[in-house]
Amino acid sequence: MKQIGIVKSVKGEFAEIRMATEEECSTCPLQSSCPVASLTQNRQSTIIARNDANAEENDLVSFEIDESSILRGAFTIYVIPFLFFILGVAVGIVLEKGFGISISSLKDALSVVTSITFLGIGILIVRKKDKKYKTSSYITEILARKQPRERV
Repeated sequence: MKQIGIVKSVKGEFAEIRMATEEECSTCPLQSSCPVASLTQNRQSTIIARNDANAEENDLVSFEIDESSILRGAFTIYVIPFLFFILGVAVGIVLEKGFGISISSLKDALSVVTSITFLGIGILIVRKKDKKYKTSSYITEILARKQPRERV
């Protein structure tokens, strides 16, 4: 998926790009099905991309985003913690009903505690996995170079 943005900074072979804002996406006919539109709502989103075009700070660039990486990221962020939460509920129920273990006089208190604990474990796993993902975005072309300021 092609996007347009402004290079905020360049570090080595990578560039941080400020993506199109919600106003810029509002006229697009694919807005309702676009994963990038949901990423940019109510804030200025940035993305790290390979700087194959040797763009410089403040350049207007076109860049490509791998859609499968967006879907993989959404799965990782939402589904993995949810599955751990459900697993925690199941473990709590088995411990309470199967083994007669309870931590309070409240019914299902152990299930609540184990589900929250497992949810926390799922979030920690997501945070560790997030750091391992490599960028699959890259700058395809420079649309406009920054203008040097004249000293007066």
